[in-house]
Amino acid sequence: MNLKPGTRLAAPAILGAAFVLRAAYCLHSGNALIYPDEQVYHGLALQLLGGADWGQLFQYREPLYPVLVWLVYKVTGPLPLAVKLLQAALSCGAAWLLYRSALRLFGRRAALFALALAAFYPFTVFYDARLLRESLLVLLGTASVCAALAPGGLTGRRLAAASLLAGIAALAKTVFLFYWLALMAAALLLRRASLKWALLSAALFAAAVSPLAVSNYRASGSLFLTRGQMFNLYAALAEPMDAHGAPDENARLMAIPEYRAGMALPEGDRDAYFSALVRREVKERPLNFARITAWRFAKLWRLYPYRGVEYSAGAWALLAAVSLMSDGWLIPLALWAAWRLRARAAELMPAYVYAASLTLIYSLSWSQMRYRLPIMPFFILLAAYALPGLLARAGLIGEENA
Repeated sequence: MNLKPGTRLAAPAILGAAFVLRAAYCLHSGNALIYPDEQVYHGLALQLLGGADWGQLFQYREPLYPVLVWLVYKVTGPLPLAVKLLQAALSCGAAWLLYRSALRLFGRRAALFALALAAFYPFTVFYDARLLRESLLVLLGTASVCAALAPGGLTGRRLAAASLLAGIAALAKTVFLFYWLALMAAALLLRRASLKWALLSAALFAAAVSPLAVSNYRASGSLFLTRGQMFNLYAALAEPMDAHGAPDENARLMAIPEYRAGMALPEGDRDAYFSALVRREVKERPLNFARITAWRFAKLWRLYPYRGVEYSAGAWALLAAVSLMSDGWLIPLALWAAWRLRARAAELMPAYVYAASLTLIYSLSWSQMRYRLPIMPFFILLAAYALPGLLARAGLIGEENA
């Protein structure tokens, strides 16, 4: 085939087809809620519809996605399908942002490849049809990093825009706080932003997250964005490795006296209790902590899902095949492209900081393949840089300067 990147219809056509595909799959899933977290978000939105106290609802779960669901429900009634269709549009918006960044960095041919890969990436299609925040996280993460990416590299103005968007993203998932801190540190160490722009960027990030922090402080007397997850960190360190994913995992956890005592505490007291236990575990068993961290890293970036008890043989085989046919080549190709682009590492620094910071936090805390979904657009971006040259050398597309 001979790709003609000059046509103005290519990008709209790809986006249109991507939305039709997503909408069709959303209609197929309908209003079904198959994951426990879907029930949680649906329930939070219903509570908001009923006039619940916001200050009490969002101490243990970030507000942006439940509020988005609530806003849709205010228009359509409690109709998860309407949220899923909106998520299909958000996902296409993230693909468009990636296309624009690839266009600036690598040229139109690579940009069209980036758009096509993002538009038909199978896991975003799947999660768009779930009442989960992944589609929103992909959009916000992509927006924040793309705001910082440009030929010539990060500038103070771009740092400010990325900081504001990262602050908004932190209202959807607190992990974006760590990306922002790492980006700020890198910008200052590499002298990509003056102190004036760094202070403005910090002010914009703080302005974005302050409503949640102030709300939590007024409701609890403590200043935080979200809490209540430290028990997961302790569980991974305290339970035997063979218990992870086992049918009796919860029962085996509850058999640990310290864990059982902590779960019996009021929710507001659990984090302090489990934080102390985590510190003790790290101090007394540092090699176990290192081993679990390495295991979580591998769990986050494995190329196919491990065979858990929740899969039937056929469903697991299909999911593994889809994963290998997408991530199985996208991730290695992106890493190879990053090596080829090593002379432009400073220019691509925001994407690298983003991927590294989220990977580090998930490796230290709690990981699963789903959590890497917001990172994948930038693996797609790198793969799209390398793909045209490989296809041209194979004779599948014509030679052309990007």
